[in-house]
Amino acid sequence: MKELKEENENIRFLSVISYISVLFVVGHFSVEKNNPDLRFHKYQGGVLFGVFSVLYLLDGIILLLLSFSSALQLMIGVILTGAILIANIFLMVFGIQSAVHFEQKLLPFIGPLALTLRTNMDKRRK
Repeated sequence: MKELKEENENIRFLSVISYISVLFVVGHFSVEKNNPDLRFHKYQGGVLFGVFSVLYLLDGIILLLLSFSSALQLMIGVILTGAILIANIFLMVFGIQSAVHFEQKLLPFIGPLALTLRTNMDKRRK
């Protein structure tokens, strides 16, 4: 019974850190990598990281293009970067909360994309 509880705590920990930046990779190399709960959260965490990496990159490009006007750059930068940051934190907290409770809740916008990716990856393995 104790081993099962320890395994559950490991899966919970790995599921939680899957939503923190690039740490979703840790779940791919863990012993429990084939656990359905962990697989769900590590794919969502990976897609979350990928989507927001692209958004931050696009934000940087937009700010670079607006460098001709420092006032416009500051205004757009605060609004756009702030919106991306708030959305990222919201989705991370939502994912971490579901991982802590061993629930498989799809993240808004990110979840369906992660589910599609996971389904395609599973088909390739077979």
